[in-house]
Amino acid sequence: MFVLLSLLISFAILATIYRYAKIIEAKTERKYQLIVHLRELVTLIRQHRTATHYTLMFDKKKSKQLDKVEVAMEECCLALTDIAHVDNKPTYRVLHSNIKLLSRCWKKHSVSKNQIIHGKLIRQTLLLLNNILVAWLMDVNRDELEQEYRTLWQSVIDSLDCLTQLRLCIDSIESELGKQRALHYCNQIHRKVNQLSLVGPLSIPSPMYSIAIGKIEALIEHPAVDLDKAFMYQLTSELSELIFVNYDGIIKEMAEALYQPIPNTVIV
Repeated sequence: MFVLLSLLISFAILATIYRYAKIIEAKTERKYQLIVHLRELVTLIRQHRTATHYTLMFDKKKSKQLDKVEVAMEECCLALTDIAHVDNKPTYRVLHSNIKLLSRCWKKHSVSKNQIIHGKLIRQTLLLLNNILVAWLMDVNRDELEQEYRTLWQSVIDSLDCLTQLRLCIDSIESELGKQRALHYCNQIHRKVNQLSLVGPLSIPSPMYSIAIGKIEALIEHPAVDLDKAFMYQLTSELSELIFVNYDGIIKEMAEALYQPIPNTVIV
C-alpha cells in the first residue's frame, strides 16, 4: 500500500512538472513568435514608407510593390493578434487599425505628414517588441543581459529620434534656416550613429556604415554646398537602414540567447 501511494505521489509530481514545463514552453514560444512577427512588421512599414515617400516626392509609381507590402502588413497584423495573449489582443488590434488607416490614407498626406505617421507606427511596433524582450529577460532573471539590452535599446531609440528630426528638415532645406537645421541634425546623427556602432553587435564597420558616414562627414565639412532633397532623402534612408541593421542584430542575439535563432526577414 505504501509503495502504491509513493508511486501515485511520484506520478502526480511528474505530471505537475510536465504540465508546468509545457506552460512555460508555450509562453516562451508565444514571446518568440511575437518578436518574429513584430520584427517583420517593422521591416514592412519601413518598405511602405520608402515606396510612399518616393511616390509623394518624385511621383515615382510603386503600385505593385505597395500592394504586396500592404497585403503582407495585413497578414502580419492578423498573425500578431492571433498569437497574442487574450489580455494583450486589444493592443495589437489598435496597431492593426492604425496600419489599415495608413494604407487607406497615405495618398492624401504631405511628405512630412507621411514621415510622421510612418515614424509613429514604427515606434509603436518597436515599443511592443522592446516590451516583450524586456519582460522575457526579467522572467528568466538574466539581469546582466537585460542591462546590456536596455543600454543598446536607448542608443537605437536616440538615433531614430535624431534621424526623424533630420528627415523633417528635408522639405525646407532650400531656405537658409532649413539648411542650418538640417546640418545641425547631420552633426547629431553622425555622433549618435558612431556611438551605436561602438556599443551595438555590428562593431566592425561595414561598407554600408562607411558610405553613409562618409556622406554625412562631407556635408559637415562643406556646409556651404547646397543640399539636394533627393540626395538627403537617400542619405536618411541609408542611415535608417544602418540603425535598423544594428537593432536587428541585437534582436537576433537576444532571441538566440533566450530561445533559438530567429529567421531572416523577407523583403517584399
